[in-house]
Amino acid sequence: MYQVLLADDEPSVLESMKEHIDWEQYGTQVAYTALTGKQAYDILTTSTPDIAILDIRMPGYSGLELSRIISQNKLKTQVIIVSGYAEFSYAQKAIQYGVLGYCLKPVEYDEIASLLLKAVRNLQKQTQANSSDDFLEAIENDDIDKITAFLKRQQYEYDVYYPLASISEHPLGIHDTLIFRIGPSQYGYLSASPVDASMLHTLSAQESVHGIGYQETPITAVQLRTALYRCLAMAYQFFIDADCRLCCHYHDFASLPFMSRLQSALDFGDKPRICDLLHALMKEDSRGNFSIHAAQQLYNMIISNHKIVENSQDYYIYNYKQLVHEYDSFQDMIQSLIQIVEASCEQNPGQPDLSNSYFLKIMKYINSCYTENITLKDVANVVNLNPNYISQVFKKTTGTTFSHYLTNLRIDTAKKLLTTTNTSINDVSIQAGFNDYFYFLKTFKKYTGKTPSEFRNGV
Repeated sequence: MYQVLLADDEPSVLESMKEHIDWEQYGTQVAYTALTGKQAYDILTTSTPDIAILDIRMPGYSGLELSRIISQNKLKTQVIIVSGYAEFSYAQKAIQYGVLGYCLKPVEYDEIASLLLKAVRNLQKQTQANSSDDFLEAIENDDIDKITAFLKRQQYEYDVYYPLASISEHPLGIHDTLIFRIGPSQYGYLSASPVDASMLHTLSAQESVHGIGYQETPITAVQLRTALYRCLAMAYQFFIDADCRLCCHYHDFASLPFMSRLQSALDFGDKPRICDLLHALMKEDSRGNFSIHAAQQLYNMIISNHKIVENSQDYYIYNYKQLVHEYDSFQDMIQSLIQIVEASCEQNPGQPDLSNSYFLKIMKYINSCYTENITLKDVANVVNLNPNYISQVFKKTTGTTFSHYLTNLRIDTAKKLLTTTNTSINDVSIQAGFNDYFYFLKTFKKYTGKTPSEFRNGV
């Protein structure tokens, strides 16, 4: 039962609301009543009721003052204001403080009931979002106790599971599965029984579905982290092969012989050999051994070689979503890498000096768009200059790399959202510009020394 506080300086109003509203119907109960703002304040700060229905004018504290306190202290309490004054300024203030509704006296009980239902739905969504955040954090930390505790709370505790992942605009309509969002257009699923492959094939043909990865063999909760990462990689197999929108085979180890040859060429700085190896990958039969995980490794192996790219951190690919945003396909990525390696063989003719106005234009773009999925290439396009040159100038001018500057902006935004809002951590990561929740968890802890939930809770 959600606990409700009723606060009004008229005892008859309190009794009337208690009597005429079917509180249990909405899963609520009147747990507290107050005749003064001071009494209401004491209850709010010591007991934190789920819902507060407050009179706008009471001795001690007004309903608006209490709403401001609730908002400033990020209390979970949903607020409904009751007022005998139809003044726009009051309603405007109420909206500013995040009040759910503003009802005029004499009270219309149907109106209160409607707002009560809205408050309950908000609380349910909040609980579900926070619970999902905890589950994803437990998966990332491989915390088996928390994973099993979550599954038990969801009444989805089984001996084995069949994991899936989808890259889709919306969750897949698969019945009897536990569904959780991993990031923008990325979803994870757990099924207690094998999912019908023909049904998945039909789903993968939908326009809103880019790819589905699933595992045919069952796993236990202990294996969830590894299995989910594998399914996510398989869901991105369309990046390697545009026709592969449904995948149940992981190709990670098949690329190792090629990677070994490439690493040898990189160690010796043999750029012609590197280009030959990359050209060979342009052939369709050579790409079958690659997963998107291997593609990401391949890209970063070349980019991180200081003989090929300066300030390689600015070009580094941190997750699959970023790779797919940067390149249309595996073939497109390989073609770009060939151009990068070939360009590093040529004498750099130099670039024109970057004027102060151009640099200010770059900084304005970054500071305005950092919550979007921007890359160094996007920044370079703003001033029609080479990305490598922009990277060098940015480091020289600011003392830090573009990548580090961008990440700092996003982390600072995430910290602000965590401490000033009740937004779910998954949504915080998206609003701050991170397109992969697991990458956000790793990066946030790297930069702050705490997980997002620890930071929010002041641990």
